[in-house]
Amino acid sequence: MTTPFPGMDPYLEEPNLWSDVHLTLIIAMRGALNAALPTGYVAAADKYVWIHEPDADARTRVIKPDAFIVQNREQTGISAPAAVTTPTKVVLPAIRREGNKYLKIMDAKSRRLITVVELLSPSNKESGPDRENYLTKRMDYITAGINLVEIDLHRAGQRLPLSEPQPAGFDYYALVCRPTKMPSAEIWPFTMRDTFPVIPIPLGPQEPDVPLDLRPCLELAYQQGKYGEEVDYSQPPVPPFSEADAAWAKELLASKAV
Repeated sequence: MTTPFPGMDPYLEEPNLWSDVHLTLIIAMRGALNAALPTGYVAAADKYVWIHEPDADARTRVIKPDAFIVQNREQTGISAPAAVTTPTKVVLPAIRREGNKYLKIMDAKSRRLITVVELLSPSNKESGPDRENYLTKRMDYITAGINLVEIDLHRAGQRLPLSEPQPAGFDYYALVCRPTKMPSAEIWPFTMRDTFPVIPIPLGPQEPDVPLDLRPCLELAYQQGKYGEEVDYSQPPVPPFSEADAAWAKELLASKAV
């Protein structure tokens, strides 16, 4: 069974389901990237871990990426750019919170971080420390010369800063930031009625982009997660559709006999 929607399935945005969807989709994306990456690069999955100190203004951030690409070159005398430094200890009491999984692309031998693929979660689009931490991390990548691919598959929440004025009339987007071209970036906006764009994943400056097609990744995640058995397409999704999208979705689901 596969999702009846042509691109993103809005029913998978359900908060109680998203955590599993996020994990399963990240793993599917990692497989797709490793099948397409040239020799010397590898994609891997990891997770950020945030340490919040309740009584202090400062917070320590430890980053362990969801997935990354590694380039197979000999280590040079030049230090690899690092997004953060892992602390050896923190002052108690502290609250440990595990954050979003993401993908990273690294140099296979030197482990130099080349590209990060971020799949946003609802907490990134809500006011609070998770959003602020992510925005800081976003700038850390660019400052360190690391390519950033940001994918937002959530209709709800406050959009992250994109441009002024912000693009309008879309539900989701894929953003590609190349440090050499900042402050310019590339964005692919799309709606629930559209197919997924094929996202160009940047590598080193002398390497061609690697295409990432999210549709087969979502289909694999949908099957492996057995989401068709959990989603009730006869009910409105969370968040709900607009009136126009509700009418379109009703016709689509009727034609698919879901």
